[in-house]
Amino acid sequence: MPVKSNTDDWILSIRSFLRDTIGDAWQIRESKGKVRLGVRYKDKTRSYFNLPYKWQRANQGKIRDFIEQVHTLHIKKKIGIKEAIERVKANAPQDEIKRANKTDFKLILEAWSKWGEYLTTTTGKVSSSTFKNSYGQTYKALARCSQSEDIDSLLMNVGKQHESGCRTRQQNVRRVVACLRWACSSKGKFILDADIWTPPREGELGDFIGRKSRELQIKTDRPTTPISDEDFLLLLDSLQEKLNDKNANVRAQAEKWDLALRLTRVFGLRPIELQYLQIRRNGKDCLWCIYPKQTSNYATKPRRLFPIHKNWCEEWKLIEKVRSGAPLPKMASGGGQAFGTYFRFNKVWKKLQEEKGISAYSLRHAWATVAHAKYNLNATILAPAMGHSVEVHNRNYSKWYGEDYLEDIFEKATQS
Repeated sequence: MPVKSNTDDWILSIRSFLRDTIGDAWQIRESKGKVRLGVRYKDKTRSYFNLPYKWQRANQGKIRDFIEQVHTLHIKKKIGIKEAIERVKANAPQDEIKRANKTDFKLILEAWSKWGEYLTTTTGKVSSSTFKNSYGQTYKALARCSQSEDIDSLLMNVGKQHESGCRTRQQNVRRVVACLRWACSSKGKFILDADIWTPPREGELGDFIGRKSRELQIKTDRPTTPISDEDFLLLLDSLQEKLNDKNANVRAQAEKWDLALRLTRVFGLRPIELQYLQIRRNGKDCLWCIYPKQTSNYATKPRRLFPIHKNWCEEWKLIEKVRSGAPLPKMASGGGQAFGTYFRFNKVWKKLQEEKGISAYSLRHAWATVAHAKYNLNATILAPAMGHSVEVHNRNYSKWYGEDYLEDIFEKATQS
């Protein structure tokens, strides 16, 4: 009994046509989502040529007609196959070829979904929650670009939804580029046509990311101000009114944010890391962070957290509260915005914002600054303790080490 073929009927139809009208020396197969023509010559050598059509049923008639015209030019007019292909391509209506190769935008969104599975399940480079929350903003930007016809228009449409040069625009463009590069490769099983959707290299993304305006340049280049111990304690005191409120919901929220402030400051956390805390035993209970932050050249590993100042950790029973599952506020994406939203009506927070430029990350920066200035810990030690590279550490925190700090370090180092 003959074995049933798994090949689609439209492919069998074209192959049958070629065999009956041209001969079995001319054959077609799929290559990276496009049609590839193979020709076997009398001396048994072979040549292969890419045709300008996607490997799909809708192009069945166009593929057959195209090959037939190429064969006629080659056999009857003695024109080389490569030149014959170029002639037929040049004579074909360009809008017809464009329509034949047009990508259904749903396929791009499908590629994004499969790329997400690859990142979260196959490689584990990104957690499911991070892909859903942080990468979710990029997906929303991508989904608004259904009218894009090629890679340049797609990236431009993704980018222009946000201010030129801003961090969100950079993230969105680079994530879409990473997705498309994967989808046009063997890892992504060539879901997308590489001739149309292969993205530019990293150094060629400037037009899509844009340049920062002068105002944005000044704003983003200004280092995050570390909050002083005195101001931090004032901020904690400012929650007392809500902690004593008659409304149970108001009290519950205040308790969450009170604990969030203390943990973030004492352990130097990123706001989002409040959702990734874990107690591990190492002779005693230790606090660990398992947040999987991933950048182009650095990936965080689970790290043990160390308190600064230790007396605050003990006095406020922070380890015990985490162990007991004390509730914390939910953080979306980076988490910093959640701090700003909750404290937007807090008088102390607003004053510190206006007069000193503090933000949610001021708590983390305070941890680093105290660790350097008071405990003389260097970047090689502190960078892994904070979950980033030494390069990132020096770039973000060295701005606060002025002459007084250096003088103090050298004086202590040279004391006999």
